[in-house]
Amino acid sequence: MAGASKPLVWAPRATKDLRDIWTYFARVASIEVADKILHEIDQVTARLSDRSHLGRPRDEVKAGLRGVLAQPYTVFYRVTDTTVEIVRVLHERRDFPAVLKRDGD
Repeated sequence: MAGASKPLVWAPRATKDLRDIWTYFARVASIEVADKILHEIDQVTARLSDRSHLGRPRDEVKAGLRGVLAQPYTVFYRVTDTTVEIVRVLHERRDFPAVLKRDGD
């Protein structure tokens, strides 16, 4: 369901996730591959501004979180009255509940 456009706010850990993802792919593949992966994540997250409920609820991971796929990553976010907060960008093989619990998010 579409609603009013909300600005995206990136939590510091989510921004670090993007840096780590880019660095990893630049090292093991190429800068072009790293740029492509981040571009794909950016395309997915940009849609959340206008369609904040695009992702499915991920209450089994953490109450109030939603998740949307940007293969092989899941973008975790929460919707507030005024913003869409990107909380983490985690590889699908990560133990989501453990990582988010450790973060305190």
